[in-house]
Amino acid sequence: MSNTASYIAHQRKSDGEVQSLEIHLLEVSYIAKSLAAKIGLQDQGELIGLLHDLGKYSDEFQLYLKSAVGLIDQDEDEFVDAKGKKGKVDHSTAGAQVVWQELAKCGEIGRIVGQILALCIVSHHSGLIDCLSSDINSFGEDRFTKRINKSDDRTHLQEAIAKMDNTVTVRFHELVNNHEIINGIKEFISKIVCGEKYGDEQIIRFKVGLLV
Repeated sequence: MSNTASYIAHQRKSDGEVQSLEIHLLEVSYIAKSLAAKIGLQDQGELIGLLHDLGKYSDEFQLYLKSAVGLIDQDEDEFVDAKGKKGKVDHSTAGAQVVWQELAKCGEIGRIVGQILALCIVSHHSGLIDCLSSDINSFGEDRFTKRINKSDDRTHLQEAIAKMDNTVTVRFHELVNNHEIINGIKEFISKIVCGEKYGDEQIIRFKVGLLV
């Protein structure tokens, strides 16, 4: 494979410059941190930015992307039909799975925070996914659990974790083990509940939805 980075995230169309996945994750985490700081949730923003494209570490995604941008010649054995694979290689679920798995270990509030952050990661291309289905044929289906339990052979979670660049791995562990990740959102939700004068549950749920 004729590319300078082992794992790539993008290739710029204007000049063909490749951005490594490591740099992409770190830069997006910085931007997400800066934006989330406006509501006092900078650590949470950094974490979801760091993990949003975790699934791109998989061989399947790397072969797809490098074939699509011409970094793998179509006569080489590794080349794949990028057009046929467009939108079919899952790269967003892995990050959601790992943040959910780690925070769900911290009890009920950990599962709530884990779900909030996982939703942001898994929805970063599609728009915010519905946790419950409203489709006639699957009305009320728990879509969040179905997505978060998606099989490893489709999300490549274990492969991605094993291949994470060291800088990404170290920062991930620092963030996910920071108690403020959970406490920050817990305090934010508490403010929403306490700030709702009449304790209207629907309004509280709506505002928590806006937080997500």
